Amino acid sequence: MCNKSYVESNCKVIEFYQKTENICLVRLESKQISELVKPGQFVNVQVSDDKIPTPILRRPFAVSDVYGDIFEIIFEVKGRGTAILKNKMIPGSYFNISGPLGNTFFDMNSDRKKILLAGGLGIAPIKLLGKHLISLGKDVSLFWGNRDKSQFFDLQEFESMDLKLFVSTDNGSLGFKGNILDLLKNTQDSEDLKNADIYVVGPTVMMKAVSSYLHDKGVECQVSLEEPMACGIGVCQGCAVEKSDGTGFLLVCKDGPVFYSSKIKI
Repeated sequence: MCNKSYVESNCKVIEFYQKTENICLVRLESKQISELVKPGQFVNVQVSDDKIPTPILRRPFAVSDVYGDIFEIIFEVKGRGTAILKNKMIPGSYFNISGPLGNTFFDMNSDRKKILLAGGLGIAPIKLLGKHLISLGKDVSLFWGNRDKSQFFDLQEFESMDLKLFVSTDNGSLGFKGNILDLLKNTQDSEDLKNADIYVVGPTVMMKAVSSYLHDKGVECQVSLEEPMACGIGVCQGCAVEKSDGTGFLLVCKDGPVFYSSKIKI
C-alpha cells in the first residue's frame, strides 16, 4: 500500500537562511535521502521531540535542491509547527526526517519544450525540476509570480541558470504587472503551449486558473498539490483528492503529489 523506497533518517542541519520575512531555506545532510530523491518528491519533518511533545504530525516539504549528500527545503512560517522549525533549525542540530516520499514529475525526458510555472513558494519543487531538466539539455522557460517584489529571493541564482526567466508581481513592483496567468498569456501563444510539457505549482487558486485556461485550449498540464498529511505514506487516508470523473479519490502523499490536471478536481 505504501511506497517503501524511502528512509527515515536523523538529518543534520548544515545551513539555515532567512530569505524573506517569512520564508526560510534549510540545507540538511542525509546521503540516503539525497541519493534517492527525484524532482517533485517531498520529505516529512518531525517537529516534536522530548522537549516539545507537540505538534505530533510531521510537516511535509518539497525538496528544492540537492548538493551531493545535502538536500534543501524551503518553507514559509505560517503556523505553530513551522515557527518551531524556524527557531530549532540551527546548524549542527538534528531532525528526524522520512523521505523521499510521493511520486515525481512526468515527461521529464521528452524532447518537448518545458514550461515551468511557480506561484509564490511553488518555486521550491520547481527549482529542483528546473535544474534537472537543464542537466538533460532541455529547453526550459520558468515563470515565477508573487504578490510583490519582497517575496522573491535568490533571483540571481535563477538568472544564472540556462533557462528563460519571466517574473511577475500583482502590483507591478517587479517584472510584468499582473498574475502569472496574465504573464503566460502575454508571452506564450497557443502553439507554444501545445508543443510544451507544462508544470504548475503554487496556490490552489492559481493552479486551478492556469489548468482551466490550458484545458480550454486543449492543453494538458501537471500540478503538484500541497495538502495536510498525517503519515505521508498512504496509510491514514487523510490527504484525499477527488478524481475528475467522480469515481473515487486519490491520495496526495502516495498517488501524488504530482498529477495531470485532467485527472483530479483541483
